[in-house]
Amino acid sequence: MISGGKTGGLLECAFYTVLIAFTGLIAIFIPNLYFLSTVLMPLPACLLVLRLDARYSILGIVTSLFIMLFVAQELMSLIMVLHYGLLGMILGLFVKNRVSSGRSLIAVMSVSAVLAVISVVVIYALTKENPLILSQETRQFLEQILATNQQALDGIMSEQQVGFVENFVGIFEMLLPGQLVVTAAVSALISYFLTKVLLERLLKYKLPQLPAFHEIYLPWYSIWGVIAGLGLILLGDQVALPLAAKIGRNILFVFLNVYPVFGLSVVTYYYRRINLGVPLKIIFIFLAFSYLPFSATVLLLLGAMDPLINFRRLPALKE
Repeated sequence: MISGGKTGGLLECAFYTVLIAFTGLIAIFIPNLYFLSTVLMPLPACLLVLRLDARYSILGIVTSLFIMLFVAQELMSLIMVLHYGLLGMILGLFVKNRVSSGRSLIAVMSVSAVLAVISVVVIYALTKENPLILSQETRQFLEQILATNQQALDGIMSEQQVGFVENFVGIFEMLLPGQLVVTAAVSALISYFLTKVLLERLLKYKLPQLPAFHEIYLPWYSIWGVIAGLGLILLGDQVALPLAAKIGRNILFVFLNVYPVFGLSVVTYYYRRINLGVPLKIIFIFLAFSYLPFSATVLLLLGAMDPLINFRRLPALKE
């Protein structure tokens, strides 16, 4: 414990507790800053673990919850602390126990996704309302967004435009669980890097180095996630189980967001390894951005196939 005694520890705990509550309240009262607040909220909880210990972190999280309950809506306060307060404490435990940065990052993103799902369950249990079903206001908002892009639909007949809007809103609603998981993972990713910068540059706290981006990989057994998604879709469509099909489609949606990142890692590896002149590299980048649909498809396929084929011949993937 890094503290000047019991009194100093309590004062430091009080300071970080106020920061947890403050960032949570900003998310509640200023919706435009919600994502920024969710990214910052885990940091003070993490610092409580590092500067003091996990007991102080629990005390700070519970106290911040009471502060937020006194000021803001009870349900939103509970969800914010349950998700991002606990996430910060878990991140602090990983850092304090010197867990490798790669494993810490994957674990924190996974925990954030699980906490997001738990938050949805808590909301449903307390309110009996499904937060994964779009409200009428949200539906109208999406329709207005599509209406502002009317030029993209000029080649479609007016009656088909109505069907297109309805289908788009339906697909958007169906994939809300996957979007929730991806957003929670991205938020945890940003929180991790902010914590890393804060600890290393401001507090001079050394963290294990992250693996180079061009060497990151998915383990071979990640393919079972895709198989599970496809299997659930087939099961749901064949025996009329819409919930199973919805779960399967959301699993595939998550992987469709993950695979391009690892496909880009494969491309970066060969981009660095193959000795091309600067003009050729510039042309390569220009062509990639000029044909984004094709480039995105290539990245997706590379990311999906690399765990099985091991394009880079990484030793870890051979295990």
